[in-house]
Amino acid sequence: MKSSIEIILKDDVHRIFDAFSACFKIRIGFLSPEGKQLLVGLEKPGNEFCMLVRNALDKKKKCLALDEEKRKEALLNKDLFTWQCYAGMIESIIPIYFDGIHLGFFMMGQYRSEKKINRSLLLEYAKRFGASEELIISYLKTPSFSEEEIKDMQKFFKLIVNYIVSQNLIIIKSNLVLEKIINHARIHYDQQLSISEAARIAGRSTSTVSHLFTGILHKTFKQVMIELKMEKAEEFFKKEPDITVKEAAMRLGYDDPYYFSRVFKKRRGVAPSKFVSKDVL
Repeated sequence: MKSSIEIILKDDVHRIFDAFSACFKIRIGFLSPEGKQLLVGLEKPGNEFCMLVRNALDKKKKCLALDEEKRKEALLNKDLFTWQCYAGMIESIIPIYFDGIHLGFFMMGQYRSEKKINRSLLLEYAKRFGASEELIISYLKTPSFSEEEIKDMQKFFKLIVNYIVSQNLIIIKSNLVLEKIINHARIHYDQQLSISEAARIAGRSTSTVSHLFTGILHKTFKQVMIELKMEKAEEFFKKEPDITVKEAAMRLGYDDPYYFSRVFKKRRGVAPSKFVSKDVL
């Protein structure tokens, strides 16, 4: 859920990012919840090899879909999350929250551990352009690390993020009307808050509340209320492994557990029963 909160990163964050990028020769930055780049150390451009794969081989759509999928997995993991894409590039991200609201991601990448390039990509590139030297050169330019070096670098990355958060190097500005409504909904998660009741709580008209949600969060009031309940459901499943779907639904103000299951599956891509049994969190 996109928040009503505006993020401002202090100058120290810029300096930390610049120093990290200078040391490891890779990108480190901060992304919006939707994956939009907001800040990158040394304003370092995207990985040359990735750009070739995306553009020259027409795989941009595939890459963006994979990035979105992995961001969703990171949100479920709620910690440092690392993956290697089909082209052999590695990326790490850490989701950041404020008072339970997702603010965005710290990211690090791309880098590699494999010495040899993916053979299928080489063949595809050579077939299309007659030679593959350009792709090979760009691959070799990508910073390469051993498995142990990657583990140490990821630990350092996580320490940096924890430091930024603990030292309040992230300035947060919020819309007080939205925050008041969202805070009320979080506390009274067992109720089905209507937009008219929300307007009364905030001391605004229903029209104003509606426009604030769509204008700032780019979601309707109803969509945000549902997302808050789904986040609370995840918390139940994580903290109380023995809780039933019916009990979770009732706690969240859903009289019909089957309806709750449909909503949860639509939002999370998996039924609540499987979400618990597979220990997704």
